[in-house]
Amino acid sequence: MTCLDDLEVVFGGGPVSVRFGERHAATHHLDRRLFFAVRAQGPGLDARLEGVTNYVTGRGLARFLDGLDFRGWEGESRWTNADRDLTVSATYRSGGRVELAWTLRPWRHSVHGEWETTVKTAMEAGAEKDELAAQLHAFLTAEGFPVEYGETEFS
Repeated sequence: MTCLDDLEVVFGGGPVSVRFGERHAATHHLDRRLFFAVRAQGPGLDARLEGVTNYVTGRGLARFLDGLDFRGWEGESRWTNADRDLTVSATYRSGGRVELAWTLRPWRHSVHGEWETTVKTAMEAGAEKDELAAQLHAFLTAEGFPVEYGETEFS
């Protein structure tokens, strides 16, 4: 994989945060995947999910957040990535706030067992939500992707 840059998106206030970073592009010219790490931190918790994938043309998480209506909705809205290792649930709360539950669950199983963690963050349903969606859009779009492979020809 080819490291793209050191761009990070950090969200959360107080003791709980969710961090997207360490973007890498697949090195094969036909592989359109972007890989990154998601880190959830809170009191007594530091969970890191590596190798989360996203197809650069599919900015689903940013679109999901952008589509949350600032006027509110009933129940829970949910988004899950293709590998099902990252899930975000959104619930509208009074006062124009959105509660986000970020669930990290590696799809790769090991002999050491499985794990899952969920942290909750909250944000204002208007401008703060729009800013997070814009930051994740830029992060997941990976400007300049695919990687330039120079003069090499592939058969």
